[in-house]
Amino acid sequence: MVPYLNPNGHDLGPANYDGYGISLLIFIVGYTILFFAGCAYLWQHRDHPIIQMRKIGLALLSILILHVYLFMALMAYPLNGLYPCNVEFWAMSLYLPIGLGLFQAQNQQLLLVSRGQDQLMKVEDSFKRFAGERGHGLGTPRYWANRCKLWWNGANKQRKYESFVLIGIVFQFVGSFIIYNISQKFSRYGTVGHPTDPSSCRQGWEWAPSIIWQFSWNYIFGPYLIYRVRLIRDIYHWRVQTVLAIVASMPGTPLWLVGTYTDAFTAINKYWPPCMWFAPGLITIELTTLIFPIYQIYRHKKLARETSRALAEFDAKQLNYKEGSETTSVSTATRSTGSKGKMYSMETLEHCIHTNCDGLQVYASCMELNGENIVFLTRVIKFKRQWRAEFTNSKNAMRTRTTMFRAALSIFVNLVHAETATYPINIESNIYRGLELMFREATQLVACQPESRNSSTTSIAQVTPWAEPGLVSDDFETFQLGDMKKHPRASFRRLSSEDGVSHHSTPSATDSIEWLEDPLNSCMVPVDFDAKVFDAAFKSIKYMVWSETWQRFMNFKKAAGVET
Repeated sequence: MVPYLNPNGHDLGPANYDGYGISLLIFIVGYTILFFAGCAYLWQHRDHPIIQMRKIGLALLSILILHVYLFMALMAYPLNGLYPCNVEFWAMSLYLPIGLGLFQAQNQQLLLVSRGQDQLMKVEDSFKRFAGERGHGLGTPRYWANRCKLWWNGANKQRKYESFVLIGIVFQFVGSFIIYNISQKFSRYGTVGHPTDPSSCRQGWEWAPSIIWQFSWNYIFGPYLIYRVRLIRDIYHWRVQTVLAIVASMPGTPLWLVGTYTDAFTAINKYWPPCMWFAPGLITIELTTLIFPIYQIYRHKKLARETSRALAEFDAKQLNYKEGSETTSVSTATRSTGSKGKMYSMETLEHCIHTNCDGLQVYASCMELNGENIVFLTRVIKFKRQWRAEFTNSKNAMRTRTTMFRAALSIFVNLVHAETATYPINIESNIYRGLELMFREATQLVACQPESRNSSTTSIAQVTPWAEPGLVSDDFETFQLGDMKKHPRASFRRLSSEDGVSHHSTPSATDSIEWLEDPLNSCMVPVDFDAKVFDAAFKSIKYMVWSETWQRFMNFKKAAGVET
């Protein structure tokens, strides 16, 4: 009969298959199954807007590495003496600090998204450039030094922080590798120290690098991040998740030190070995990283079902109207009752985005972290207004189409294109393909990364800073198109801003340089380009904003006591 509890506990002897040991085995196996199920669920929904902003790939990688250590720690008591000291050394020196480092790097995403959304409200035109070609061959040290310099100049803060983490991981591995090979505790050919028994092996200076890195991640970078995100109030509880995870990781290191190097926890360590002191914190990190986004996905789907049900109820009521009153639109019903109460009408949203949507923009950017949707709606409205104004006063239709194409391209590269937009809007694939086909050539011309650029983000106004302001309205920082001929070097045609009539002239040296530097000087405006180019995307985003963001914004205003 298996005893319920081994009186000797964790004594580095035979395996502990007592009741407590078997309970730990059952727990870790069951928990691991649920853990991987949660990871698989999030990865399956990685394209969900709520998940996309979280840098879920790095988050899953960090907790997967931490779970390896957690599994080994919880197996320490059942396996007892079957755990060699060098295995525990590598687990403490690699899995734990590397996992914590990657986790802290992923935590930066909340701060970066929040700041990016704030920047989105302030800077109208700023898009990412395509990476340049890497070339062929190994290259010289000078070549790679230059490429590293270019990468650093073009990388955002998240990439730079991740590079620091990577450098730290490399130093951690190199330091651990050197210590492992020079210490006689771990290798027979070591030159420092002397061989020890298994219990003494788990003490000594050899564990210092792991302690230093854990202390750095938990007590320097973690608290500093908590301080920086203290003012963020997002509706996804992302800040709460980040704070809980960081705080949960803090107690492990000091408890491990006390349990390993003192006799204060002698009785406890018999059934809770020092390496297991990290287990509660690691479990909290994993659960918060998985449960919060999973709950948000569930909540989002539930709200979508409630919205669909409310719309179905409203449509059913509309069908009961007499034929004479069928002209009543959705706007006449300012509220439609659903399972959660009233729904505010589409017309209230349209009135907001056509007049003054500053409050909605701040709410979407600061609390929902999806302000790009509101920016897109307002910019498309400005685009259509500009289209009407330009063609009303235009004396040259070709010139006006050129100006409007650049205005539309600005919207596409800044807010739609998946590779250039900092926060691309979420539209249906068929709509996206149509826009991508329309602007593909122009996007390639303006977003290709030249080797001389110092930044991965570029303002549209920087592409042709000599643009004549009289040609466009003040709503857009558009850049002027040069000659539209396929062979720009064969001739040069300069457009006059005074009379709107094209004139053939011999360019000066300065004019030629400016004209040749224009990346769109040979780009033809597509034949099917017109004022309706964004209509499908606008309708899709407007419906998404109305059914989700607008309803929450109006309820938020109502809860705050603001008249709706």
